[in-house]
Amino acid sequence: MNSTTSLASLPVELVEKIITSFWSQHQSTHHRATFMKSSLCVSRSWATLYVRAFCQDVHIPSGEFALKFLEILRNESPVYSYFTGNGTLFDRRCRSLTFQRDNEDGIVEKPIAPDPSRSSSVLFQGFLKNSPTPEHPMGLAIYTVLRFLYFSPHLTPNLRCISLLFNNSTMSDLFTRNRFIGFPTQVTELNIRFTYGPRTSKEVLKKIARNESVVGLVPGSMKKVKVLRFTGLTKSAVRELVLACVNRELVETEDGQWTFGRKKRIITDRGEI
Repeated sequence: MNSTTSLASLPVELVEKIITSFWSQHQSTHHRATFMKSSLCVSRSWATLYVRAFCQDVHIPSGEFALKFLEILRNESPVYSYFTGNGTLFDRRCRSLTFQRDNEDGIVEKPIAPDPSRSSSVLFQGFLKNSPTPEHPMGLAIYTVLRFLYFSPHLTPNLRCISLLFNNSTMSDLFTRNRFIGFPTQVTELNIRFTYGPRTSKEVLKKIARNESVVGLVPGSMKKVKVLRFTGLTKSAVRELVLACVNRELVETEDGQWTFGRKKRIITDRGEI
């Protein structure tokens, strides 16, 4: 019995459980991107169930896919338009959006904090081709998608949670571009997580933990955010995020409820610093 016949013989409920179970678990960007590409090629029923899961909890595993996601939202992707009913699934189902960057090589020596004087006017696609700035494409991808959703809230009216996951990355990869001034107003929960693996040296981790450079967030810029969760940020970045979310009701860190002046901890695969 070939694999296609085997899948066809499985109950739809079981196939849906397999897809949603994989999709809801933490995956590397490589594994998730591979799953996303493969799911559109298995069968029509598999692709339909995958797209339902994708539309409910969207994952952006790379800066390049952020452009694809914008095409999907604008109904410019024939395949996704077919399976999403020209975007109607996003209207009904989209509840979370996760950006994830995995750097398997570890952090090399480079600026830890962003330059607050930098402009935010560079277009994402042009940047990918020839921008001389040191920022990572994922940071600009986040900026581009969030701005688009800010000006088009009707496309994802039920979007409530945004997660920004960085592994082996400096905070400049996120904050060089993002000040969250144009933050989607329907979003009430923001999760930011920076983690580090064995390829990032302890010397670099100590520099990150000691850094108190200003990120440049505007106080009160995320008034709709009620729940704020973060891991691996510097104390200065935490203060700015808390002040940006003026109507916050819950703030959580890797070690529980956050208070000003609490000792910073950096989470690594080897433990804490």
